[in-house]
Amino acid sequence: MTVTRKRVVITGMGHLSSIASNVAEFKQALLNKTCGIKPSKKYLEWFEDANASEVLQPLSWPDLSAETVAALDNAALWAYKVGHEALDQGQLPRGKLRDKTGLIIGVSSAGTEAFIPLIEHQMERFSLKKAMVSGSFASCSAIVSSLLGLKGGFELVATACTASTNAMGIGYDLIQNGKNATVLVVGTEPIYLPTFAGFYALHAMKRTPSSPFSGTPGMSIGEGAGALLLEEYEHAVARGATIYGEMVSYATSCDAYHETAPDPRGDGAVQVMRHAMQNAAIGPQNIDYINVHGTGTEANDRCETLAMKKVFPNIMDIPVSSTKAYVGHNIGSAGIIELIACFLTLPDNQILPTLNFSTPRPNCDLNYVPNEFQQGEVKMFMKNNYAFGGNNCCVIASVKPEQSPASHYQRKRVAITGMGAVTSVGHTLQSMLEKMWAREPLSQLYPLVLEASTREEFRGILNTMRNNREVVDYMHSHFGGLDVESELNKPTGVHQVQGLDARKMLRRFDPRKANTISTFALLAITQAMTDAGRKVKRDGQTLGMILGMSKGPQATVDRYLQSLFPDPTKVRTSEFPGSLMNAISTFCSISEGIKGYNTSLATGINAGLGALTYGYELIRQGLQPQMIVGGADENMSTFAIYLQALNSDLQLTCDPADFKIYSKDAKGYVPGEGAGMLLIEDLQHAQDRGAHIHAEIAGYGKSNDGCYFAPEDMPARVESMTAAICQALQEAEINPEEVDLICGTSDGTPSRDAVEIGAVRRAFGAASCNIPFVNYNAWFGLVESSIGILNIAVVTEIMKRGEILPIPYTENFSADDIAFVSQPLQKTVRNALMLGATEGGNHYAVLLRSMA
Repeated sequence: MTVTRKRVVITGMGHLSSIASNVAEFKQALLNKTCGIKPSKKYLEWFEDANASEVLQPLSWPDLSAETVAALDNAALWAYKVGHEALDQGQLPRGKLRDKTGLIIGVSSAGTEAFIPLIEHQMERFSLKKAMVSGSFASCSAIVSSLLGLKGGFELVATACTASTNAMGIGYDLIQNGKNATVLVVGTEPIYLPTFAGFYALHAMKRTPSSPFSGTPGMSIGEGAGALLLEEYEHAVARGATIYGEMVSYATSCDAYHETAPDPRGDGAVQVMRHAMQNAAIGPQNIDYINVHGTGTEANDRCETLAMKKVFPNIMDIPVSSTKAYVGHNIGSAGIIELIACFLTLPDNQILPTLNFSTPRPNCDLNYVPNEFQQGEVKMFMKNNYAFGGNNCCVIASVKPEQSPASHYQRKRVAITGMGAVTSVGHTLQSMLEKMWAREPLSQLYPLVLEASTREEFRGILNTMRNNREVVDYMHSHFGGLDVESELNKPTGVHQVQGLDARKMLRRFDPRKANTISTFALLAITQAMTDAGRKVKRDGQTLGMILGMSKGPQATVDRYLQSLFPDPTKVRTSEFPGSLMNAISTFCSISEGIKGYNTSLATGINAGLGALTYGYELIRQGLQPQMIVGGADENMSTFAIYLQALNSDLQLTCDPADFKIYSKDAKGYVPGEGAGMLLIEDLQHAQDRGAHIHAEIAGYGKSNDGCYFAPEDMPARVESMTAAICQALQEAEINPEEVDLICGTSDGTPSRDAVEIGAVRRAFGAASCNIPFVNYNAWFGLVESSIGILNIAVVTEIMKRGEILPIPYTENFSADDIAFVSQPLQKTVRNALMLGATEGGNHYAVLLRSMA
């Protein structure tokens, strides 16, 4: 089926940087050629000649109370501010329009600010309330969507310096599926000590303001935020919206070359530019201007220049410039801030200059628009960004709609052809499934002991906070009369992967570069590829990868943060790139030569389902023939587990049999670790190559409840999950009564159990008492990001065997009108519905169809 791609236009913008607090100020600062890179008072304390582009001006927070502001970190506050401006500019009021508006946020260092006082050994500044509200990587999207009233589903992109460009691409692709006519895309990035120290220690920083492509090489770090309201063109015209430009196409790629350095041949950058033009049905001759990444470092500027020469035969005639000499390198928000700069200046035929330009460096011989604006009409332009790990992004845009020809794609059906898993139950998916069907009893959990020093640190935090009336009220409202100190003495355990020797299972494995979480991910990926009969030879660009993260490489982060003191100038450079959320994807891409579309999502629990839904879109739209999707987790430190418990019902247990999901006798959840991966591909492609097909992904739905600050609003949470279910059924074109099995992923907390049960009641009505309902989390523990993927693997095995395994341990179920499976059930399963939710209220529903 041939489909014409929807045109996606920009109907609202928001901005914050060192040189402006809104879009109007930003335009004037650009025209005035204002450079916001200055000596940093904050970082001169530690670093010699420290320069930065910092947001120092006083800011206001529209519609937020002082209490709310105090609980939020700058990543969320800035995202809210620019998002609010974009929605206002786009005249998108609260109500039906925002209810169906999605949110995609790109950020590199989210969830950091609340713990900076601990990192800097300034305990008196630590706020438990801020840690609870804003202390997780995934909290930013949940906070902003709730405050702005956006309920069309959200994702958090964590691909370091390409995060906001990547987020724009996901927003663009989501509009193509028809579920969202509007998507708010945000990039937000405050500068924190760990980030500054990492770049400084790598000798990437310039001691004076950066001068891309000229003079002494080096980058200047910056901070800020930007927002774009993306909207389907006809929808925008119908409601009379002002249109500021069009996002014509988008692509990503991966170098699969090195953890920090770009491929000196520029192959990944070449690939991403060509792919973006291919998606737009245009050629190099159609590009009138390129806004480059242009960090100012020797490696970036040389490789980027080489890549453009390879792609554009007429490159000497095309002006190219870097906006980073204005506001520095804004890391996660760089791409979106730079694209907004283009939309503000190009309509007036003003081509942005590269400021601070002096003597060009060797091999940098293009028209970099040195120091002064150039006059010229630009119909279509290109925006490029690159990141650690070789993540490459390219957006093609125009200042007026319909400057490009209509583009088309053949709509594909999407199949699962490969699966892999690593859990406490088994180091391979097959061994895990064999143990489950053999009903082998689970061994005891690995004991988790809160060390005396950590216990005292925790008590010290609580004692310090008890002098703060606001925090006392917060603790009382959340935990009532519960004795928190007694909770610290509770015995607990985790489902830990033990006895694993990766060297015996992997062809290419470098233990010097592999941390625990990356090892889990790589093992699951290689299993999925072997299962699918897929070997990467010279065709790595045809295989992409989307990984979902919850807490990411925690052990590496911990080691890196510990190295900051006593001297942050001597931080461990080897740990810095490995502490980023996309480090797992980087390691796996390099190990297996995966060079196609590449994104890391950090949306929290069930982030793997977010990866699956986006991978599905890339295949459905013919952008990639094959994708690896999934997630990986390593067990948290004891301190992190107890801090998480304080924020989620204080339920921890040391007996695996206490993990009773959908039970009236719930006693607690059990953390887990491991990975779950799927290889999905174009169904016709799979059939043509004779691949075994586990199941078809027939449709999915996504919605968020906007209840981050009101988790007790159960009707809204149920409504959100119901909306996701209805979307999945509609896309799969099946009726509720055709569903043969429902599999949830609740962690067993009564409120999360109630959301899944309530949504099934609403979506299926009287039929809900007849459809078998399962959940297998208690087998392997709550493997946060990949729990939905692991359950999908079990469900596809059920389709194959015709036998539904019971929910382990639960006997006294919490609902009598739901068909919970308590005994093995012989049943043919043709259509199965997978449910999942994040801790921030994002809800997923995925419909699987048997191909038997």
